[in-house]
Amino acid sequence: MKDSIGIVISNEYLSDRYYKIRLKCDEIAATIKEGQFVLFRCSDGNDPLLRRPFSVYRYFPEKGELEFAYLLKGRGTELMTRLKEGDQVKILGPLGNYFQIDQDTKGIAVLGRGVGIASVAVLAESAALEGLYSLAVLSGRNKESIIGRDFLEEAGCEVIGINDQDQNSGVENIRSILVSKIKEGLIQQLYSCGSNRMGRLVKELSEEYNLDSYISFEEYMACGIGVCKGCTCKTNDGYKTVCHDGPIFSIKEVEL
Repeated sequence: MKDSIGIVISNEYLSDRYYKIRLKCDEIAATIKEGQFVLFRCSDGNDPLLRRPFSVYRYFPEKGELEFAYLLKGRGTELMTRLKEGDQVKILGPLGNYFQIDQDTKGIAVLGRGVGIASVAVLAESAALEGLYSLAVLSGRNKESIIGRDFLEEAGCEVIGINDQDQNSGVENIRSILVSKIKEGLIQQLYSCGSNRMGRLVKELSEEYNLDSYISFEEYMACGIGVCKGCTCKTNDGYKTVCHDGPIFSIKEVEL
């Protein structure tokens, strides 16, 4: 696998330390799927040494363009905020497996917490554009940390934003929302990223209502291709690497 060159189209601040970068990269935009990720080289030198993994936030194969949402957190992402229109970045991908929706599914719900929203937003958008019922339950520290609402609602998703500041992001409230939609027959599959707390809820609901559901894990990655074994998660079949075997796993196979 070789590096692709992404040309920066825009790099903008969203809110609450969140940014969104849009790249022109025909070869990756043509093949990437919902839930997959790429590895960014954040500088031309060795500072930082390791690449940074980012799930695709949105992609536009007809234009050859990709979007990634990221949280300003350390040296790598601080360098990313300096990128401007016309700059070139090396990206490796697409990597990992991807979200799939069963053929007979009529509706889905995605749960995203913090920057984990970036991993599931494109799935919610795609489902709505295909005519499925699509619910996005997005959670964060405050209202400003909820990203993606505008384009998801435009695509036809039902978006529910909850946050710690308003004290409505507890598991019981999320459970109440989901159970109501499940009992209405609107949801047959659940997808989660960004919080083990929400992952455990998805696992419980999947067992209770016999739903085929999935979780995408966020982990620090060194190699991104399963060689270094630095990003493992525990499953019913032993430890697996998030970057190579995942990042998406059936909720039934993982231990949370």
